[in-house]
Amino acid sequence: MTNTSPPHSENPNITSCGDLAPKECSQNTNRTSLIGLDRTCFQSALVKLGERSYRAKQIWHWLYYQGARTFDEMTTLPKSLRTRLSNNCNIDRPTVNRMQQSEDGARKWLVRFADEREVECVHIPEKDRGALCISSQVGCTLTCRFCHTGTQKLVRNLDAGEIVNQVLIARDTIGEWPSPK
Repeated sequence: MTNTSPPHSENPNITSCGDLAPKECSQNTNRTSLIGLDRTCFQSALVKLGERSYRAKQIWHWLYYQGARTFDEMTTLPKSLRTRLSNNCNIDRPTVNRMQQSEDGARKWLVRFADEREVECVHIPEKDRGALCISSQVGCTLTCRFCHTGTQKLVRNLDAGEIVNQVLIARDTIGEWPSPK
């Protein structure tokens, strides 16, 4: 997982960058979710808050390269900006309902979203790398017995933020973020 790239896909719950509506399934629907936005929409969200566009690169770095879970952790940003971001934006992770680890080091997370739907993601470690299996849908048509997602009928596709958050949860647990200096 060391080479995990930040997301570049669009959030399907946002109709256009100019009209950044809160994500339907975000933990707090009064705030715009930044997780899963592509760089253009991410930058637009910050400009809409009255910030200069270069702030997008700083915040992107904190989220996807440093693993910041709160705006207060983003110490290179002015306190006033961190407060404004906290009041208007959301970077919350979904709830991890259950985590299991097997003897071989494989980990499974049962992730619950704001709409109470659950998916499973799995990390399978190797000596010099690991594989991360993430869900792209709530439910599945394959009905695999070993996978929680496969035990549910297909309900809906996940949005980009819900998919990206599975990667962030795995990196949080595995400790794959750089240590603070």
